[in-house]
Amino acid sequence: MNNPFTVHCIPWQAGAPLLQDVRVTASEMGLVEKSGALADKLDDQCRHALALNASGRAIGCARITPDGDIERVVVLPHEHLTQIEAAMIEALNDYALQTGSRHAADRRSKRTTPSSRTADR
Repeated sequence: MNNPFTVHCIPWQAGAPLLQDVRVTASEMGLVEKSGALADKLDDQCRHALALNASGRAIGCARITPDGDIERVVVLPHEHLTQIEAAMIEALNDYALQTGSRHAADRRSKRTTPSSRTADR
């Protein structure tokens, strides 16, 4: 079975338009507050996870801060919502481990979306 999505761990500059699009769309859908959709001064310093569906459309994003906090986790409604969220967090944890950041694998992420939210099909 082919995975219906891919996750890429990238710097802000490499994916800013797609990352911003996910955040703005999530804000317009009421999934995140408007302030959570806006780029901030930390974005350039963070590593970002970007989830794309099989068609290449951006459907999720998250970031890990220089202090190792995973935050701004958002996934647009999708049938694989929980798997996408988990894959993005795993990608950021892997990045932190590979780069020797201060992030501890057992630190809790600061979720932007509630885990209990169900995805529309």
